[in-house]
Amino acid sequence: MKSQRMSPSKMALPQAGTSTIKTETHPDGARPRPGASTISDTLLRRGVVVKARRRQRLTISGTDQIFVVKNGLLVMSANASSERRQLLTLLYPGDVFSMDLAPPLEGVGLVAMTDCDLIRIRRSALGDFPEEARRFDEYIADSASRLHARAALHIARLASLSSESRVAAFILELALRTGHVTNDQVSCDLPLSRCDIADYLSLNADTLSRIMTRLKERGAIATVGRSRTIVKSIKRLCQELPVCAATIALHSQGEMLGQ
Repeated sequence: MKSQRMSPSKMALPQAGTSTIKTETHPDGARPRPGASTISDTLLRRGVVVKARRRQRLTISGTDQIFVVKNGLLVMSANASSERRQLLTLLYPGDVFSMDLAPPLEGVGLVAMTDCDLIRIRRSALGDFPEEARRFDEYIADSASRLHARAALHIARLASLSSESRVAAFILELALRTGHVTNDQVSCDLPLSRCDIADYLSLNADTLSRIMTRLKERGAIATVGRSRTIVKSIKRLCQELPVCAATIALHSQGEMLGQ
């Protein structure tokens, strides 16, 4: 895991789930757009960019470190038993992770599903900057509440939905978060392996493969190779998903809802 010191520019932290956290340099006297949560230049210099490669596990200890996902996709995982690793929550750009936001499970940590950049800030570095610390604490609380809502929805899907609906929900979530509209269709990468997806959805890997085949036969999706999925119609995919409205409310980026 490589770290590099960040350049002293001002960074606006968007709503969790936007494609990346944008670094913005403002002219002298200019202010960030209204309502934007920002980290000041001074505080930013006390953070570092942590680079993680795909499939790399980040072992995080203590509660002093706060990580903000700048780009890429990560998963929070833990050892549910001595023989099984459990994928708990997907983290998108803008999401925040620290050990005091994680469940007290053995081996809890982050695994990069793609090449990722994270911003690491130590809580102890915030003490001398009360205003910046207050604004950052507000951002952490807001991000944590959204992450909690998504985790609660995921638990509800596992508890109450059929296997096919769970898979449809997962594909819809990735399409809304990371998809690109092309020729009236939404294409998105599947950075998780088949076994990872099955684990996340509490399914058998063979069952997952059969469900993907059925969704393709119904015309809801198409696949390109092993790692790319094309959602032919968001509306058709939602027909497989009783909690479609809730998934859209928590994950929508807006421009794909007409598909």
